[in-house]
Amino acid sequence: MDEKLYSNIVSISGRSIETAKVDLLRQSSREVAKKIKSKKGLYLICGLRGVGKTTILAELSRSIERSIYLNGEIIVKYGADLLDVLHHSERAGYSTFMVDEIHTIPNWEKDIKIFYDETHHHTIITGSSAVALKVLGSELSRRITVFNLKPLSFREYLYFKTNKEFGKVGMDDILDRKKLPGIVKQIAPYMTEFELYTRKNALPAAYFENNSEVYLNIVERIVRYDLQSLREMDAEYIDSAFKVIKFVATSSPGEVSYSGLANSVRQNTRLVQEMVRLLSYAGLFYIVPPEGRGHKVIRGEDKILMPLSFRSALCESYGVSPSIGGIREDFFIQHVNDAKYIKTGTERRTPDFLVGKHIFEIGGESKGWTQLKEMKNAYLVKESLFFQEKEIPLYAFGFLY
Repeated sequence: MDEKLYSNIVSISGRSIETAKVDLLRQSSREVAKKIKSKKGLYLICGLRGVGKTTILAELSRSIERSIYLNGEIIVKYGADLLDVLHHSERAGYSTFMVDEIHTIPNWEKDIKIFYDETHHHTIITGSSAVALKVLGSELSRRITVFNLKPLSFREYLYFKTNKEFGKVGMDDILDRKKLPGIVKQIAPYMTEFELYTRKNALPAAYFENNSEVYLNIVERIVRYDLQSLREMDAEYIDSAFKVIKFVATSSPGEVSYSGLANSVRQNTRLVQEMVRLLSYAGLFYIVPPEGRGHKVIRGEDKILMPLSFRSALCESYGVSPSIGGIREDFFIQHVNDAKYIKTGTERRTPDFLVGKHIFEIGGESKGWTQLKEMKNAYLVKESLFFQEKEIPLYAFGFLY
C-alpha cells in the first residue's frame, strides 16, 4: 500500500492512543490485560464506548514490544483496506496487532479471519457489544477469546476515589446473613460517594474527564455511527432513535412499553423493538426479559434499563429530574447477571427481579416488605444501610464485580 497513506494512519492512531494512557487501571482492566499478555492469540474486548477498551490497548502497547495500534475510524477515514494495513504492518516488523473500534470498518471480520489464519500473530480488536454477537455467530468464534467490559462497578469506583482495593463478593455472600454485615461495614464509610457515582461517575471516561457531557457525546456517536454498522439508516430513523432514548431516559422503568414508545415516536412497534435491540447491542440499553416460559415470554414486554449515569446525564440535558426508582434498577441490573423481571399485580413492569431462584424487589429506604413476608427466597433491596430480616442494602450488589 501507499507508504504515505500508511504513515498517516499509524501516526494519527499513535497520537490518539497516547491520550488514553493512565497511571491506574481498574481491576477488571488489569485482569484482561494480564490474560492477553500471558498467551498469544486472537482477542476481542467489547463494551460500551467510554468503558476503557482503548485504555487497555494503551497499556498493552506500552508493555508489549513490536506492537502496533491502529484506530478503525482512522482507517475508514483514509479509505484504506484493513487487510492491506495489517499486511504492511507485518512487513514493517510488528508481531502484535491492535485494532480499536473495529466495528467502524466494513467487513472487518473477513479481513481479521484471513490475517489471523495466515499469520497466527497476536491480534487484539475492540468494539461494541454488537461485535461480540457478530464474532460468536461467525467462523471466528472458534479462534477468538472475548472479554466484555461494563461501566465501573461501585467497588471499582471506590478504588479510584480512595486508592484502596476492595474484594469482590459473590451473590451467595450477599445472601448469607452472617457475611452481609461485614460487606455493609466495608461500604458504610463511603456512602457519601454513592449518589455522585450513580448520577455522574459510573463511566470511566466521564469520571476521569470530570465531564457529564461525555455521556451526551457517546449517545450522539452511538446513534450516528455505531448503529450504521448494524443496519442502513436514514434521517428519520436517526431522529426516531434519539426520541426512543429520550423516552426511556425520562420515564420510570414501569412506564416504558414498546407500544408506548411506538406511539411516542410515531413508528410501528416492530421497528421500535428492533431499534431498542440495536441500542442494546451498542451498550446503551439493558434489556431485561420477563420471567416465564412459552406464551408468557413471547407475549411479555421486556423491561428497558440503562447503564449507570446515562439516565441522569440525559435528564439533566433535557431539563428534567431522573426517576430515582430507575436509577436504583439501573444499578441493580448493571451489577447482577442473568436477571428476569417478574410481572405482579396490575403493573406491567414492576421492580421485582428473579435471579436464579431468588426474588429481589428494589425500593427506597421506606419501602415495606409485607408482600414478601410469606415468599421463600424473596428479599427487599433497599437504598439504606439499615436492614432487617429479608432485607439487603442495595449498595452491597455494587461489589459483585
